[in-house]
Amino acid sequence: MKTKPFCYAALWAAFLLAGPAVAEVYRAEGVASLESGRVVARQQAIEDAVRQMAMTHAGTLQATSRLDNGELTESSMTGPLTLPGTPRVLQESQRDGLLFVTVEVDTAEPVSVAEPAAASAASQACARPATPAGRFLTRRLVSTYFEVPQPQDAGDLGNLATWLPTELSRRLNALRDVRALDAGNVSLFPGGKVQEPWQASDAVRDIGRREEVQFVLAGRVLDTAVTRKEPRLGAFGGASGSEAGVYYNGPLAGLFGASARVVPVERRFAVEYWLYDALTGGVLATATAETTAHGAVHDSSLRVFDLSRFQQNDYGRSVATLLDGIAGKLANTMHCLPFAARVVRVDGDRVYLGAGTLDGLASADRLIVYKQQPRTEIRRGDGVVLGLPERVIGDIELLQVQPRLAVALLRNARGTVETGDWVRFPVRR
Repeated sequence: MKTKPFCYAALWAAFLLAGPAVAEVYRAEGVASLESGRVVARQQAIEDAVRQMAMTHAGTLQATSRLDNGELTESSMTGPLTLPGTPRVLQESQRDGLLFVTVEVDTAEPVSVAEPAAASAASQACARPATPAGRFLTRRLVSTYFEVPQPQDAGDLGNLATWLPTELSRRLNALRDVRALDAGNVSLFPGGKVQEPWQASDAVRDIGRREEVQFVLAGRVLDTAVTRKEPRLGAFGGASGSEAGVYYNGPLAGLFGASARVVPVERRFAVEYWLYDALTGGVLATATAETTAHGAVHDSSLRVFDLSRFQQNDYGRSVATLLDGIAGKLANTMHCLPFAARVVRVDGDRVYLGAGTLDGLASADRLIVYKQQPRTEIRRGDGVVLGLPERVIGDIELLQVQPRLAVALLRNARGTVETGDWVRFPVRR
């Protein structure tokens, strides 16, 4: 079936309906053109069926649609679906160049959405796209500069703006299915001064292309201030002049060698962070994390910042625990989103991907190729970037997979695949 020339437009919609009072079985038939091959058509038909159920019953859906001379000709799911139950394909058939797929959802078998303790568990709990059985798919992230608006409160923390993203990268790399790059010296904002997070969309896409990553992390440190101090009494020279505090040197201060000082005993650490989609530049998640430490919370003798020494006091241990929690939440969020890899070279019908066995790919894998439409960036009325419309080009089959490179054969092409296009696994139910 041939398609006539068309213009692309993005119609973003969100359907938010109340959940069902009792368990039900939903069923719908989706349809898609076979023009780009069965792999692509199957995914589009499943999405079509699930979209119908989400609109008719309970669910949350975001979608893009394509217009052909003013008429709706194709649409595809582009956002997370929270329809209760586990979708399964009951039947497939094809006729007249179309693929028909019957999909069923039984809400008596809910999909767990509880946040797991490990990133691998999170991947199994929330992944909608296909992940081959027994395999993992690595998400790539680059961690960038964190602004410190109140540097006077963080004088004992060294270059906090750069060591914080470094520490988050190190913790993320300790997780099996994440590869994080440290770009702590790179800011998404001019001069390192944070504006609104969504205003960094162009910079996010740029660094995503340069570093071949799917996600970008940035943020700012909101608070490192001491919130409480208490007096301490030292006797016979027991107090060290290098310790943080305000010393009393008035009358009788030296009686029996005693000295009094006021020392910090409580201190906060608060950080705001943003996870970006490097493909679109959109903000995927924003969060604020904070902790308050009690006890030894300041060390003015720390002339050169030493992270290992920092973590030996109460404040350092509290901050370290907080960063572990942030890394876990970031990993969970990334694993709930589809794995994507970038096309780095095209030679005839050979397509080269910037991902390989280290990312979980294997020979004979089938993936769908998408082309973004950067000139049709979709924003909300307040300017927040929602994403970029996509067009399906065809599907590929991996012929050879190296640690960081995969060579694939292009099949069922409906357009020209170019460097910078993206591939994703098709949905399999």
